[in-house]
Amino acid sequence: MKIKTKIKDYVLTVRIKIPSEFGYGLNQREIEYFTNKPIRTFMKPKGARGTIIEFTGTVGIALSDRLRRPINKYDFFFIIEQIVDAFQKLQAAGFGTGKVLWEQDNIFINESTKELQLIFLPYTDGFKTVGDVMQLIESIIYSSKPTGEYDSDFVSRFAYYLRTLQGFDTEAIEEFIKTEDRSIINTIKATQIGGGFNIDSRREYHQQTEQKQNEQPTLVNKISELYEISRDDDEATGLLVDDNEATGLLVDNDDYDSNATGLLTEDDGTMLLKGGAAHYPTLQRTETGENILVNKPVFRLGKERSYVDYFVANNNSVSRSHADIVTRGTRHYVIDLNSKNKTYINGVTLQPQAETEIFDGDCLVLANEEFIFRE
Repeated sequence: MKIKTKIKDYVLTVRIKIPSEFGYGLNQREIEYFTNKPIRTFMKPKGARGTIIEFTGTVGIALSDRLRRPINKYDFFFIIEQIVDAFQKLQAAGFGTGKVLWEQDNIFINESTKELQLIFLPYTDGFKTVGDVMQLIESIIYSSKPTGEYDSDFVSRFAYYLRTLQGFDTEAIEEFIKTEDRSIINTIKATQIGGGFNIDSRREYHQQTEQKQNEQPTLVNKISELYEISRDDDEATGLLVDDNEATGLLVDNDDYDSNATGLLTEDDGTMLLKGGAAHYPTLQRTETGENILVNKPVFRLGKERSYVDYFVANNNSVSRSHADIVTRGTRHYVIDLNSKNKTYINGVTLQPQAETEIFDGDCLVLANEEFIFRE
């Protein structure tokens, strides 16, 4: 799959091509649905030909880029709830969720309104994207670095809660979010944010949100005002374009930026946790002498490079996602993730999916790979 993005005149265009040898074509019924009655939070198809399709939306950055910066509790759960809400809308409309690009690099966020834009690929039956919504949620958890606010344990609390669920339970996740901040659910459900492309002029949309950002109103008021502008256009039946916007497919050229794959690495740093300043621990890998900074509330170790924070190279005994180190306040815990060859602290086997506290100088072993834990 080839994905390219372009920003021009406040319009974000995403161009996707599936190699013809894969045998998939475009599903015209799905294209017409998303064109004539778009589902909010999903980008709108602009043009299609062969195995190439383009989507347009408001200007934004990749979610992976946003998550490289620290995030507060409200914004974190605002992102999670939009994903949950989009999943629910897709199911309610009778569409499978396997055609969504559940990847940080291919989800876009408007930094003024915090709105997400997801992509549903309307290819013929049998087509399925790599990854799923639960993997996306987990990747957001492991990419998020809380800001230095009083309650900075929200990421680890949410990660721990997800492990108690049987699959992706949208109602249960929303109940958890309500306990963290009820206003998030109320804002998204009441205003039905998302799909900013419904405003006739994308330049007007950008100027409107930029003006609101400069005026610094509350986020609820900001989204409510945008909704007043856009709701009359909810049932628009055609593609909305600016006068100077091309109506055909964009050609391959260097104006596009190809999206990278995989999770972006996190910057090192410390943050405030409840009860005082966080002092993240380190691990020393005995075999190589390497010192590893555990710089996130939930830090994953394993041999699957795309889904872990520390990649254990040259050891096939370690599982792909082997164990998590959880920082909660000034205390630290290890969770074995149902690894094949077990996790040990000072020779004691850890129970899978259970938190075990670890202390300075303890010996942590993943399968047969040894680390010394230092606070």
